[in-house]
Amino acid sequence: MPAPAHDRGDILYAPSRERVLTTNAWAFLHWLAATHGVVLADWTALQTWSATEFAGFASAVRAFACLPDGADAARIRHDSGLLLHLDLRPDDMLLVDDASDWSGAACHVAGLARHDGAPGALLQAAAAAGASVLVAPAARLDRVAFRLGAGRHDLARLRAVVALGGPMAANARARFYTWVKPDLMLLARAGDTVWGDPLSPVLRTPPAQPALGVTLRPPSRAPGGR
Repeated sequence: MPAPAHDRGDILYAPSRERVLTTNAWAFLHWLAATHGVVLADWTALQTWSATEFAGFASAVRAFACLPDGADAARIRHDSGLLLHLDLRPDDMLLVDDASDWSGAACHVAGLARHDGAPGALLQAAAAAGASVLVAPAARLDRVAFRLGAGRHDLARLRAVVALGGPMAANARARFYTWVKPDLMLLARAGDTVWGDPLSPVLRTPPAQPALGVTLRPPSRAPGGR
């Protein structure tokens, strides 16, 4: 039987109790228990509930995030991903290196900026913008992680990095903590799949999980199986 991740030395960063308690996800779990009587122990329980009881989850997200009553399922999944998975907050400066539309995040943060310069200047741009959350394709973040001297920029405000298209390579994730910053939350997302969450330790090789509100898929069966 394989050893748990923490026994394999797979943990790259374990957020402090104080840091976990300041996340939107933690606040949402306690708000759910107090106002709806729904008691969920952790992120996995939240994801399962959001998928199996989507109507209740949608109603709760609308109220918690002050979304309009007419917010549809797509809006619920989108905004719950921004608020609960990415943990975007009203005082955040979000820097995005991605061509897709991130305008929907603007209402959740203090500022939204885009980086359209050279990939190697990504951390320099994050420092100049005072970014607290950086979003970029995994391949570009991989390149940044392998640049010597990457940590010379002032990234005091940066608390989370989100890789698009899937997580960075394991070695790049480890080097981020050595050369960029030692206390970052590293998350990843690609469509309806996410890696990592704001309540749990950051792993060298995080497992893929469904995004909030996405139905859990049953295990695939072998050809000819029952």
